[in-house]
Amino acid sequence: PGMLFEELGFRYFGPIDGHNVDVMVQTFELVKTLKGPRVIHVITEKGKGFPHPEPDIEKFHARAPYDPETGELKPAAAGPSAWTKIFGEAITQLAAEHPELVAITAAMPSGTGTNLFQKKWPTRFFDVGIAEGHAVTFAAGLATQGIRPVVAIYSTFLQRAYDSIIHDVAIQSLPVIFCMDRAGMVGDDGQTHMGLYDIAYMLTVPGMTVTAPRDGAELIGLLRCALSRPSGPFCIRYPRDKAPVEAPPAAEVAPVPYGTWEMLRQGKQCAILAVGVMCAPAMKAAAALAAEGLDVSVVNCRFLKPLDRAMLEALVQAHRCLVTVEDGTVVNGFGAYLAETVQTIAPDVRVVALGAPDRIYEHAPRARQLEAAGLTSEGIAARVRALHAEEAAISS
Repeated sequence: PGMLFEELGFRYFGPIDGHNVDVMVQTFELVKTLKGPRVIHVITEKGKGFPHPEPDIEKFHARAPYDPETGELKPAAAGPSAWTKIFGEAITQLAAEHPELVAITAAMPSGTGTNLFQKKWPTRFFDVGIAEGHAVTFAAGLATQGIRPVVAIYSTFLQRAYDSIIHDVAIQSLPVIFCMDRAGMVGDDGQTHMGLYDIAYMLTVPGMTVTAPRDGAELIGLLRCALSRPSGPFCIRYPRDKAPVEAPPAAEVAPVPYGTWEMLRQGKQCAILAVGVMCAPAMKAAAALAAEGLDVSVVNCRFLKPLDRAMLEALVQAHRCLVTVEDGTVVNGFGAYLAETVQTIAPDVRVVALGAPDRIYEHAPRARQLEAAGLTSEGIAARVRALHAEEAAISS
């Protein structure tokens, strides 16, 4: 097996048993004395030494809490389903209505919920392996033939396919649906899995529709909306978390009207423009502020692109300050995109963007990461409170 490396000028050693510590040490002691490029070929077995009863390589890639004696998962906390499960069940149900719908993932069927689709529709499911660029280009090819591909990939991993999104999908205005799991803060998945950048990178793609649902029903409604679009790419982002409430069956959900926002609370002073799962803490913040005499509006900005221009124009006429809240990077995010539009239609209106600051986040529970970024009801209320104090000081 080392012939290829030897022909390329590498010294090749192996294959060796990666579970034999003595052999590993001896090999490294030898190889470090040599000069030039060296390759050590090590073979290991995932889960070596752990006597779990039924090995499942994919599930053990990122294992949830389990009993170390039996390998059985510990009971999950009660509450609504995870976003991933809601998505998986939704596309599985929608596939019965749309025979042209197929699902594509890149080595993460259970991680994206597409394993549910795979069981029901095996001939319409494609796992291309760890090849996100190929997944997107493959989807583009299918879309040219009247097939409606749903590409389910983690937000952070879709970054690998950015060229393909622009060159193969956007330029041809193909109706490929991108469903980005693990959007925003990802908790203990760690720094390399952070989904903080998809809003910024998808907003820049020409013709891309960018959306974020506030609950499971809206996720299904956005999927229906995407399937009704004859052309152009469409993306939906949702987090690694439980949804706020349980979602109804897909058959009971109507499409979300394209390009529309939703007024959740009508106020007279500041307006909070919340993206996706930030709607819940924004509403809680508004309730707390109302108790203090601050009457704020809350808007569900489920479409980040295109903007709901009709509602935006009404908002800038009624409010002197707009506060955007997004579970994503504040640099080049929704707030920045909105501010560019507002300064052309209402330059006197102030736009303040709340989001993840420009830094790297360490492993921690998602709730703690959101708190550190000020993306909680308390953090949102504190920022609005401070802005109101500034406005009062300027007026006086």
